Amino acid sequence: MIYITTDTHFNHTDKMHLYCGRPLDYEKRIFDEMSKLTERDVLIHLGDVCVGRDAEVHRLYIQPLKCKKWLLKGNHCVKTNTWYLNHGWDFVGNMLNLNIFNKRILFSHQPLAKSTVENYDYNIVGHFHNHLPRLLRKEYVVPDEKERNVQNMSNLSLKTKVLSLEQLDYKLISLKDLISTFKD
Repeated sequence: MIYITTDTHFNHTDKMHLYCGRPLDYEKRIFDEMSKLTERDVLIHLGDVCVGRDAEVHRLYIQPLKCKKWLLKGNHCVKTNTWYLNHGWDFVGNMLNLNIFNKRILFSHQPLAKSTVENYDYNIVGHFHNHLPRLLRKEYVVPDEKERNVQNMSNLSLKTKVLSLEQLDYKLISLKDLISTFKD
């Protein structure tokens, strides 16, 4: 089965608690969920695995996983693709397209340009955490938040499907279950 997660932000506890209201044990919750995956599963991670202490985080949280691990690099994924491949990932890229469940799906960390996604049914992204409703209301609370999000906001379309760990209670979601929630 294919599962999806995003923006785990391991090693970023203080900021994630402050910015997103994440509980202080969010890393344990996320890892407990990922640890349930088996050799038959695939985990698609939509980016921003960690912030700092990359080697340690990958040794503790990524390498022990039994599943296949596919990483779509986010704005905090600053190492080379080779580095990630050498630290537990089976695939690393900026985007991934799958034809599955009679849908053409493009996965990326941030929303892609409308011209890029026009031939797809969905662009499944992370990046926004639980802030998207506030950002859409143009309520900015962090310095440079507007400037950092203006391009991503302009790429939102009806095809964009945003995932947020905060809204998923720090659980994985299967791709099949996720697609069943979309209203075409």
